[in-house]
Amino acid sequence: YELFKNTYPNSYQDILDTYEELNMLSDAPQTIAQRTQTFQKLYRRVGSILDGAAARQGFEAALVMCGNIVNEDSSLSHIHMTPGTGGFFEKRCRASDDAIIGHMKAHVYNTTSLAAVEQAFKAT
Repeated sequence: YELFKNTYPNSYQDILDTYEELNMLSDAPQTIAQRTQTFQKLYRRVGSILDGAAARQGFEAALVMCGNIVNEDSSLSHIHMTPGTGGFFEKRCRASDDAIIGHMKAHVYNTTSLAAVEQAFKAT
């Protein structure tokens, strides 16, 4: 571990955090509570990265996230806006954050459904 830290002194913690996140996002079965915890942790991590990039480099972002399992992920959705993008959806898309989340969920659920049907017909 010390050798790893010495080899990557400026990025070892990011490497370990990324490894942990990827491990959590693996295909291993999760309970709904575990999936919710994984989603929330990812949202906080991505939001923190975006906020840091906005503060340090002036990179702005509008992020919409949701889960793709219809019957389990209804509460898994978030919008994150960096300071320079505040009000973007209302001004440019004429839609509230809730409406944008609704559209995103509808799109993701439809895409997931179509992929499942396509996969089922390929298997036959």
